[in-house]
Amino acid sequence: MKRLVPVCLVAAASVAGLQQAPAGAAGVPSSGQAAAHAARQAAAPAHGTRKAARSAVPIVALTFDDGTADHLAVAKMLSKRGLKGTFYVNSARLGTSGRYLSVPALRAIARAGHEIGGHTLRHPHLSDESEAVQQSEICDDRRALLKLGFAPRSFAYPFGDYDEITKQLAMRCGYTTARGINGLYRPDSCQSCPIAEKLPPVDLAAVRATSQTRLPRTARTLESFVTRAQQEGGRGLVTFVFHEIKNNPRDQYATAPKEFAAFVDWVARQRKAGKIQVRALGDLVGGKVWPVPDDM
Repeated sequence: MKRLVPVCLVAAASVAGLQQAPAGAAGVPSSGQAAAHAARQAAAPAHGTRKAARSAVPIVALTFDDGTADHLAVAKMLSKRGLKGTFYVNSARLGTSGRYLSVPALRAIARAGHEIGGHTLRHPHLSDESEAVQQSEICDDRRALLKLGFAPRSFAYPFGDYDEITKQLAMRCGYTTARGINGLYRPDSCQSCPIAEKLPPVDLAAVRATSQTRLPRTARTLESFVTRAQQEGGRGLVTFVFHEIKNNPRDQYATAPKEFAAFVDWVARQRKAGKIQVRALGDLVGGKVWPVPDDM
């Protein structure tokens, strides 16, 4: 495997919308050209992020991990309310065991205007794996999604688990953002954390999110993350991480359908009143959908 690009340079390339692509491809700069261009534009955020940074209200990103079958109904709930979500899927799980989305179902979600992002092939703890395995999990997953006709620009780390090598691999594989599962304010364990992620994010390869694990997954709890951002001046990004939407109080990652419906109803009302924006996470940074580099 070839030497990794330093993470600071990868982040600069992300901001400039210049993820590394195979050298010599039509309209695609070589790695040297991309690096030089990124260095020149490191201080200039991508169009979507620049526009978002001017927003006087919080931007809410609704993200859903693991590609479980219930997410087709979730996407329909969002569409009915005029909202867009980001659905992170494991390509090797699609259509398996009856628990995960089929490819046709995922295509229906994409056709409705929702974002499809990468989540590795099989959902491992990446930092426990060798660099070669990490590369395969991240890059081969993205390659498979591209082959299926999707346009994955955003990535989510399984279990929120990553190290510096993982971050570099995610960006070299062509993603413009990679999302964690925490880093923002929690009333019980992270009171000193920021209320919202900055725009552009401090680290495009580790976008911070809210964490509701072990908190009551009620509409009121979810709403409080947004209202707190509104009260603190309004600017910034509040990213929610959801898993299955189902009735199972023993599952600390599940959200009850009744509470989820009440929350997205509230989000839709806030959006209609101009008190928040709702955006797909990858759209905030934007940039071209690059192929996975040949050397990855």
